[in-house]
Amino acid sequence: MIDLLLGCAMAAALGYAGAEAMARGRFLVDLPNARSSHVAPTPRGGGVGLVAGAVLGGAWIVTPSTALAGFAAGALLAALAGLLDDRRAQGPLVKFGAQFLAAFVAMGAGLTFERVALPGIGAIELGPVGTVVTLLWFVGLTNAYNFMDGLDALAGATGAVAAVFVGFALLLIGQPANAGLAFVLAAACLGFLGVNKPPARVFMGDVGSQFLGFAFAGLGVLASKADPTGLAFWLVPLALMHFLFDTLFTAARRALAGENVLAAHKTHLYQRLNQAGFAHGRVAACLAAMAALQGNAALWLFEAPWPALLAPFLLQLVYARWVLARSAV
Repeated sequence: MIDLLLGCAMAAALGYAGAEAMARGRFLVDLPNARSSHVAPTPRGGGVGLVAGAVLGGAWIVTPSTALAGFAAGALLAALAGLLDDRRAQGPLVKFGAQFLAAFVAMGAGLTFERVALPGIGAIELGPVGTVVTLLWFVGLTNAYNFMDGLDALAGATGAVAAVFVGFALLLIGQPANAGLAFVLAAACLGFLGVNKPPARVFMGDVGSQFLGFAFAGLGVLASKADPTGLAFWLVPLALMHFLFDTLFTAARRALAGENVLAAHKTHLYQRLNQAGFAHGRVAACLAAMAALQGNAALWLFEAPWPALLAPFLLQLVYARWVLARSAV
């Protein structure tokens, strides 16, 4: 417990100090454009502090293993690719190539989904299909988190809340080491929020959002591998349901409208809510509250699987309908 507290304190302190340094140094500056949600030039890349805090805090509390080394290496590769993109925008092939490489590194260390539980059916061994599912999971969540980092405090607040609930869920099923990693991730997000709360002094940048997406994905795989029931497969998707839903829902709507789903845009549900008059802080608070509700569902997952899985999805359908009704876009 003492190590965990020290690791979390280290993560929070480094998350804040690193982001503060990026804000003061203005090494990377995000200039507003037609797709931006901010109006003044703002330093970005503050996620460097978050990454440093999470990695060093995690290293403080866990016992090294091949799987954890692969997890850390993959997450750092995703962060480095994001930092390069913060420095100079990279094309889709480069970005996806780096994300796939990071996923292959983690998977090469043994981080692959082995089973998934379906309520009423039980655990299903994935076999070779697990490799494909894992690859799509790593790349998909890394991008989903990156897409959702568009307003002050949104990605950091959701990361902090989701990680706390995932951590408590992992404690309930007897995975204290993985729970510790989740709590350290939450602490790093909280530290970063010190300089990212509206109006943000520094943005997380791709270095932070890609790291968080990959780290949550890796945490989900670690939890699933240690759970013979297969239900832990759903823990992270439940906690981050609003990020996954918004990404897939928006992509589907754009595809049906004949738009290029890879082109930059401002039509995510959270962006529409902001355009409808909700300030950055209100949108971030709304999505953090949803993360808490979904996190509660994750806590009930092993007692009532069907309600735990369905309730967050229904919540997202109601949320989407409400946002679209209020949006002028």
